[in-house]
Amino acid sequence: MNIWQVIIFLLIFLLIFNEASRYDAFILFVAYSFYQLSIVDLDAIYYYSCASLLNLSVGFILHHKNKYAAICSYSLIFVNILGFFLWYQYLPPTIYDNISLVILIIQLITITPKGLLNGLRYYIQHHAPSSNVFDSLESCDKMYKNQTTKKTDR
Repeated sequence: MNIWQVIIFLLIFLLIFNEASRYDAFILFVAYSFYQLSIVDLDAIYYYSCASLLNLSVGFILHHKNKYAAICSYSLIFVNILGFFLWYQYLPPTIYDNISLVILIIQLITITPKGLLNGLRYYIQHHAPSSNVFDSLESCDKMYKNQTTKKTDR
């Protein structure tokens, strides 16, 4: 287990405690734990086939709740096929490792609360200094109030 896998594993574990991402994070935590305990030590053909089967089942489980995380799981199936062909050609697995890492990071982002659409911008917004410049993406409405004076007879 390298340092990036440990970081992803810990971030998934921490997302279990957030109510918005609890279900997705729990599914990924269980799948990643099963992967580390039983699939990592298998021979190459069994490793890639079992990892693909695990990714397919995780994709099926997440499909109705979070389609983007499920798409990442489905894409890991094709990455495992690529890894098998790299192994078969006696090539180093660095391409397989890097593509898998990028997809796992994307999957981690998609399970964050409001992950793909607004999640990271929300977290950065509260930690980064804001400026008072014009934002062309934000709509601006100005309201003018006309004060009419009522004439009353006294």
